[in-house]
Amino acid sequence: MKREERLDYIARFIKENEIKTQEELVSHLLEQGVDVTQATISRDIKTLALIKVPAETGGYRYDLPKDRKAVQSNLHKALAFDAITGTKIKDNMLWIRANPGTTSLVKNYLLEEYGDDIFSLVIDDDSALVIFEERDQAENLYQLLMEF
Repeated sequence: MKREERLDYIARFIKENEIKTQEELVSHLLEQGVDVTQATISRDIKTLALIKVPAETGGYRYDLPKDRKAVQSNLHKALAFDAITGTKIKDNMLWIRANPGTTSLVKNYLLEEYGDDIFSLVIDDDSALVIFEERDQAENLYQLLMEF
């Protein structure tokens, strides 16, 4: 199971089940044939921004935050930025290299966050060419990617 699929699965599972610990979540995923470690689940919990809320049976359980749209945006950003392996800038154009097969994640994030500023966006299996309306828009994203 790919990371994005696993995160979506965890989000659905947490909404439908009372999961109190990372160990419970790891055990469930392993039972479902998903090869994960406690460290992976810990990172997934951070990415999903899961919170602890009172459980019906006592104690606390994991839940999704109320502002699901902000979490989804952060998830897209995290997935896109994790996929990016390099970038170059020339004038109002930004070339982005990504892990093979991940440029659709990068494209979705860029259109979600910068759609109004993008003149054109072309992707292939492992790279994207983003042409911005203005040079400073390309420079702002380039600086953000360099900091990551």
